[in-house]
Amino acid sequence: MVVWATTVFVSLSVRAEPAGSFQVNLGEDGETIGEMRPVFLEMSSRELPAISLKEVARRYKRLFEEAEDPEVRIDALHRLTNLHSLSGDGLDLTPEQEAVIYREAIKSYEMVVNQGHYQGRLDELLYQTAKAYAFIGQDKQSITRLEQLVGLYPQSDLAPEARFRIAEDAFSRGSYTQAEAAYQQVTQDAERDDLRQKALYMEGWSQYKQQKLSKASGTFFQVLDDYHASSDGFTTLEGGSEDLVNDTFRILALMASRRGGVEAVDDMLAERGGRPYDYLLYDRLGDYYLSKQRYSDSVAVNRHFVEAHPGHPSNAALRAQIVSIWEAGGFEEEAQEARETYVRAYADSSVYAVLADQEKALWRELAEHVADVFYRRAGLPDSTDSDALFAEAGGYYGRLGNLSAQDDAYVEAGEFWRLAGDAWLQAGVRAQALAYFYKAGYEAPGYAEAVDAGWAELLLYRDLPSPEGDEPLTKLVNRFAQTFATDARVPSLHADLANRLLKSGKLVEAGRQAIAAMTHPLVDDAERRSALLVVAQVAYDRRDYVAAEKSYRQALAINEPVNTQAAKTNAAIRDQLARAIYRQAEDEVNQGDVKQAVAHFQRVEAVGAKRSIGMNAHYDAATALLRAEEWSSAIEQLQTFRKRYPEQALTATVSEKLVMAYRESGQKALAADELLAHAEQRPSPWETRLSAANLLMEAGSTRRANGIIVDYLDQAGEPQDAQAHLHQQSLRQQLIESAAGGSAMSMRAELVEREIASDWHSDESLAWASSSALALADNEASRFRSIKLTLPLNQSLARKRRALQATVDRYGQVERMGDAEARSQAMYGKAELFRVLARDIMQSDRPTGLNELEQSQYAILLEEQAYPFEEKAIDMHAANHEQVGEGVYNAWVKRSLDALAEMFPGRYSRKVRWIEWTSQEVDYARAETR
Repeated sequence: MVVWATTVFVSLSVRAEPAGSFQVNLGEDGETIGEMRPVFLEMSSRELPAISLKEVARRYKRLFEEAEDPEVRIDALHRLTNLHSLSGDGLDLTPEQEAVIYREAIKSYEMVVNQGHYQGRLDELLYQTAKAYAFIGQDKQSITRLEQLVGLYPQSDLAPEARFRIAEDAFSRGSYTQAEAAYQQVTQDAERDDLRQKALYMEGWSQYKQQKLSKASGTFFQVLDDYHASSDGFTTLEGGSEDLVNDTFRILALMASRRGGVEAVDDMLAERGGRPYDYLLYDRLGDYYLSKQRYSDSVAVNRHFVEAHPGHPSNAALRAQIVSIWEAGGFEEEAQEARETYVRAYADSSVYAVLADQEKALWRELAEHVADVFYRRAGLPDSTDSDALFAEAGGYYGRLGNLSAQDDAYVEAGEFWRLAGDAWLQAGVRAQALAYFYKAGYEAPGYAEAVDAGWAELLLYRDLPSPEGDEPLTKLVNRFAQTFATDARVPSLHADLANRLLKSGKLVEAGRQAIAAMTHPLVDDAERRSALLVVAQVAYDRRDYVAAEKSYRQALAINEPVNTQAAKTNAAIRDQLARAIYRQAEDEVNQGDVKQAVAHFQRVEAVGAKRSIGMNAHYDAATALLRAEEWSSAIEQLQTFRKRYPEQALTATVSEKLVMAYRESGQKALAADELLAHAEQRPSPWETRLSAANLLMEAGSTRRANGIIVDYLDQAGEPQDAQAHLHQQSLRQQLIESAAGGSAMSMRAELVEREIASDWHSDESLAWASSSALALADNEASRFRSIKLTLPLNQSLARKRRALQATVDRYGQVERMGDAEARSQAMYGKAELFRVLARDIMQSDRPTGLNELEQSQYAILLEEQAYPFEEKAIDMHAANHEQVGEGVYNAWVKRSLDALAEMFPGRYSRKVRWIEWTSQEVDYARAETR
């Protein structure tokens, strides 16, 4: 059986012929000569009758059957065949009928050929005869006529096709050498590209059958080169041409598989240079291995090309083919790895953009599959890289969602975005999760799960710290409430946000959210109560305590199931209600309405809040009365409080407030008694007792007060710092000032001794000590003056001198501790002591029985005893007077000067004028003479 070319070509063209004629070319080929129809017919130009093609065909068929002239029969057959081609097998002729017609036609063909003359071209008649033989299956006769055509008419335009049919006959008979030569002749002579290309293809097969593999591969490469050039890179192949090209690739793949596989393809290309279609060679080799179920080899071929040509545009198809190969072999693990490789290779948007539409669709399909697998793997208990897997799944889901949105497939996009949000959340990347939940919730119209995605975004954002505070969350809540207004969760959302805003101090917005929750048609009792509590707290924080009390009472009025938690909640609300009333009382206090404030304080205990709030209200009621100076009422409240709450910490402060109330109401003795009764409970009992002593002093109970002070000083011990020393000295001074007689002098002596012995002095303590020392000195001086010098003189004089020394010592203490005036006084006093002693010696009793001379001598002896004392008195007064040069002048300096004038008139008895310092010049001479 002769195999004819499989291309189909039908063209109808009007050529530039002499006027009145045109030519119709019909070139439809069959698989064999037996299937061929006459393909060439020249017709004169005339109008076609207005009848159907079937009717015309019927008439030509009848003419063919009835005509006796062979040429007429041939012409009728040509026209019938032409009409048959034009109608597309629509003339009701079965293959069997056509075979009968051609068997009848052969007789006419042979008759004309044997006659040797024909009004047309004899080469065409031979060609048609060969086709007719082929059509009825008489191949040998067909080849004989074709050989006759080639021999008689070698330059005929039908000769190349005739040679091609002859070559095919040789090939079908296994005469590959003859076939190769015949095909070569066709490739050299044929003007038709399709015939030349078919011949070249069959030449390669002839060489292959002869095992001329290298030569055959070169021929097949030439076939591919020609078709690639003539079909715009294999993009415009049609019908048989496409099959021929595919067959060429397959035979090259077959040859490569037998010569080493992918390395053989590399060698072929290296030997002949690269080809723009080289990837198809690898692809067909992979297909060949796949057909043989050599899955690993097939995958290796595709990988080899992809790795060797990383930027090649066919890599996407090859990677996809790797997936298909593993799937075909049932290698799921390897297939999954191939899917992941494909998806990762084109995940980037810029790389994805250059894919073909079919490849993009495949990427989406595989990306979804890969994302699902990653998500499942990440959730396994033994997963060691769950975060990374979740993140990768989230990336693919997000990308798929974006791509679906670009195609306006928003329902699909919403589902992908929601999955992306969930995956990113599982990966711990909350920012990405938020972004995709938002997209699924608000950028996917028609997506049924949008509300849950929006809710997920809210819950996630609510748990995240925000540098912008609560404002973004507020926007999210408002957006959700507006978009999904009928969702039953909206009231709780408003209520929750209201509480959050309240904690953040955003009172206005908290109130708005609470009101939105309360007024929502789907709000339940628990949500309404929560919102009411926010409204109440907002009013409380804004100092609108009346409104706060109202809202708290409304919240308490909402019934809740009886359980422990409800009881706790109600107790907390009552406490807050009590505080709202409490604040109203404080406001009344600040406005001066003590009566109304006390009434509010008394309302607090009726609310049923915890005991401490009622206790504080009672306490503050008393405090308010104290501030209003309602002393009697305050004292009554405080005494009641102490009886009602004896063990409370505030009770310890009641005593102090009672002290103040007693003191301010003039009951200072009661205040002192309160202090003394609770002194031991105070941090500093003795300090408290001393305060009580002061109150007793003010109340006139000096004796009780001094007794407390004395008791304190007895137990106080040595002071450890200057402050303690000053405090003790001040108390001694207080005793001195309030006491009389010997007790005062005794305390003065102690005060002086304590000051002298102390390492800490102050102006006050020194002043008190010097004053007491003066008083003691004056007391000693009085005793000194009271001692009379009597006989025996030596004894009385000894007593007098001891009293003198005691007095001088006291004056010395004054000089050490006192100020300038005190020192002057002490110096004057000491000087007078010696002056008095000198005088008293001269005026002392004299022995009786002395004669005049003895009396005179005795007087001289007394003068000798008195003179040193008088001189000492003069020196001391002079020393006191000399302080004038140091800027000290006071009454005691003046008195020393007067004493000097009396004792030493020659030097000191003159007028002295104290001259104040002045910046003006003074005429001292003139002043002296005045």
